[in-house]
Amino acid sequence: MVIGIFTAMRKEAASFIGADSVAEQVGDFTFYRFKLGDHSAVLCCPPYVGEIAAAAATQLLITHYKVNFVFNFGVVGALTEQAALRDFVYVRDVVHYDMDTSFVDGTPMGRYACFDATAVQTDEYLLNKAIAAHTYPLVRCASADKFVDSAERKAALHTDFGADVCDMESAGILFTCNFNRVPCLLVKCIADSVYGGYAEYKRTVNDACRDFAELAAQIAADL
Repeated sequence: MVIGIFTAMRKEAASFIGADSVAEQVGDFTFYRFKLGDHSAVLCCPPYVGEIAAAAATQLLITHYKVNFVFNFGVVGALTEQAALRDFVYVRDVVHYDMDTSFVDGTPMGRYACFDATAVQTDEYLLNKAIAAHTYPLVRCASADKFVDSAERKAALHTDFGADVCDMESAGILFTCNFNRVPCLLVKCIADSVYGGYAEYKRTVNDACRDFAELAAQIAADL
């Protein structure tokens, strides 16, 4: 079994990359091969952030490396006061809130006609395995190519889409996995609070990424 791991930034990948990692280059994308417990793992760290890079990296993991599952570990911003800094959460479903064809076909903002609902669910099997390894809150992620810095915009995303956290890659990862019928798990850590912004993110992000590899190994152990 091969587990694909995607992190949007090098700092999110740092805990996975050790002396036993073997680096490979595919185009502009860097991949690292290593063992994750009894499984083989391939991690992709792209050259830039955002939904397009995330989708391309995920497709490469699936097509080039033939992964059986995709795990995403990353940091997110909180959209409610219930989510505290450095809290881990599992993403239950994702809304790509940038999607908008409403002027053409009347479809609600964020809705893809190819999916059953605006909020697209992650894989139930992997989610249950993750919960068995560690019980963390289940959340909805609002995803788009925007770093959300203001409390007002965060509140609007929560009100408009029922989202609890936001990021810049989950839609690209999950939708690509769903199009390829590859199970996907999204594990996030809060790097900025509902009233925080970029300054808070900068202070918190490295600590938030510290335990990603340990948690990944615990989840993978039961696959």
